[in-house]
Amino acid sequence: MFSVLLELPEFKVVKREIFDTHYFVHVEKKERKERCVYCGFHSSSVHDRRTRKVRDLFVLNKPIFLIIHMKRYRCQNCKEVFSSFFESVGSHQHYTHRFRQFIYEQVLGTTIQDISRKYKIAYSTVERIFYSVAHEKAKEQEAFIHERQKDHEITLSLDEVAVRKGHTYETVLYDADLGVVMGMHQNRHCASTMELLSVKNVVIDTHS
Repeated sequence: MFSVLLELPEFKVVKREIFDTHYFVHVEKKERKERCVYCGFHSSSVHDRRTRKVRDLFVLNKPIFLIIHMKRYRCQNCKEVFSSFFESVGSHQHYTHRFRQFIYEQVLGTTIQDISRKYKIAYSTVERIFYSVAHEKAKEQEAFIHERQKDHEITLSLDEVAVRKGHTYETVLYDADLGVVMGMHQNRHCASTMELLSVKNVVIDTHS
């Protein structure tokens, strides 16, 4: 019998389905109350129920799709209708956060085109995931980097990510000490590089 440890604490598994090319894991949120996004009042009054299909990681070389049985609540205070919040999946997204992180890390070691072919995911989807995660990471580090700049000099690593081998390259700026992305630009021209640079110590990867 197919069994998988999801390691997504907010969910409980209610059903599993096995197909030749993929798995469906039906889940629902353990928490039975939600905080209203409009007024902050906690509500357990269910307005309706819906399902949401979300792409997750792989098990035995086959992708897992979460079928989330989600609730919409009617706030007993302000009477507005709102949806459940999930820690594992962003609003209006069709992928878990860890799947998006996985795709991002895979692209860093090769190209968007290679990852698209390897995992049979549309090129545009891989590209969208990669740039959205990179943008999020850059935003997350922005405040921290500004604080560090007050007291420390930062060493940057300037590298290229090949979108298509031998064809299209993106310029990526990393914090060499933390190993995090600080910024990206969709070409490798000198002007693009200068826009990314903000401190003096730069380590340039000339291997290509």
